[in-house]
Amino acid sequence: MSDISPVDALAAALVHAREAACLTQEDLAEKSGLSVRAIRNLETGHTARPRKQSVLLLAGALGLSPAEVARLLRGSRAENHTEPRPERPPEPPPAELPAAPRNRLVGRERIVTSLRAHLSSRQARDPGRPVVVVGPPGAGKTSLVLQVAHGVRDRFPDGQVFVDLHPASTEPFTPDMLVRRILRSLGGAPAAESPEEAGARLRDALSRRHVLVVLDNVDSEAQVRPLLVDAARSAVLVAARRELSALPGQLTHRIGALDPRDAHRMLADLAGTARTRAEPSAALSIVRSCGRLPLALHIAGLWLSARPHRSLRDLADRLVDERDRLPFLRVGDLSVQASVAARHRALPVPIAASLRRLGAVRGDFGVDDVVGRAAPSRQLAGDLLDELLSRQITYVSEFGRNGQNRYRLYDSVRLYVAYGGERPPGDGGPADRVWLPHQTGRTHHRLRRLRPAT
Repeated sequence: MSDISPVDALAAALVHAREAACLTQEDLAEKSGLSVRAIRNLETGHTARPRKQSVLLLAGALGLSPAEVARLLRGSRAENHTEPRPERPPEPPPAELPAAPRNRLVGRERIVTSLRAHLSSRQARDPGRPVVVVGPPGAGKTSLVLQVAHGVRDRFPDGQVFVDLHPASTEPFTPDMLVRRILRSLGGAPAAESPEEAGARLRDALSRRHVLVVLDNVDSEAQVRPLLVDAARSAVLVAARRELSALPGQLTHRIGALDPRDAHRMLADLAGTARTRAEPSAALSIVRSCGRLPLALHIAGLWLSARPHRSLRDLADRLVDERDRLPFLRVGDLSVQASVAARHRALPVPIAASLRRLGAVRGDFGVDDVVGRAAPSRQLAGDLLDELLSRQITYVSEFGRNGQNRYRLYDSVRLYVAYGGERPPGDGGPADRVWLPHQTGRTHHRLRRLRPAT
């Protein structure tokens, strides 16, 4: 008599069949409609009495023959849904939120409070209204929505789902991919025959449950629209790369650079209040070089906090030369340049080409300044500026009469397009230089750049 239990036999058979089909657990989850967690439990023997329907879904996704399916069902002692079976605890709801920011979000406190209040007291007269936070690269959108989401988790006991729609290592999510991804998180609904059916099942799930869906790096209304449900008990919180003007009923908060006082407070939080008070001019220079954007200030503060023996003037002088500013603003996996590059890659080719021609413009500019440089006519120049404004590449620096507004590129974007974005090693970037602080008159420090000896 074999010592192998039916549970172990089923686990071994499933693993063998999946590997023979060259599928990962994630691939099999996509094809079958079961969750990765459910498949993992079956393959490790943690599910003692699998449901017959689950086994049939897996067999269909694996392309097993009728004889193999029958053998699998006999060996697994799978439960038929018509047979009585002992109660078993339901799978825990998804809790997919990344960790909340550890530092306080200086200058964003009112927005966090407002959004938490809205999500905690969603009124019947305001069903399914998506909450959208939009801003330029480096404005801290992801940190803000995570801070909000963690504060309202108890309001959504059926789970919190988090999806980055533009992950660095894979292709962006299409709306259909997103729908199936969220369905799997919500408990392995059976595979749908079509995208339309999958969308209907997701709307049904969101209508019946209290779920918080957080979407990061959204750049189109089509990515959010499948989640909108009237009379929904669930909520959708979005960090968007651009204005989602066609999204109905949205509650939008636009964020950008911090005001000078908040930017200084953020730097002081990380570098230390005593240090920033001791070198006020250097602190002001750092804040200006960072464009008062939270990501750049966060990186600058981390650089200083890791080097308590260095002065603020050392860092301030390193950031003065704007040619080297973006490559230098990097700590670990945090990078201002990478943040801007991700936004730039998503631009349509004509928009990116026009933006490149505007990279040399310093300070404010108007429609007439764009004509001839990046657009052939005033009408097309106005359309281009509207598009860049919507995509959070520019902002209105001055509202003029008769629509004669003045615009400005966000500083990190201007530096990226002006100096070619990513520079290969050996082209004279910061990695090819040795930086030495030294005294040059009175108490002002500069940086002398030396080429390494060869």
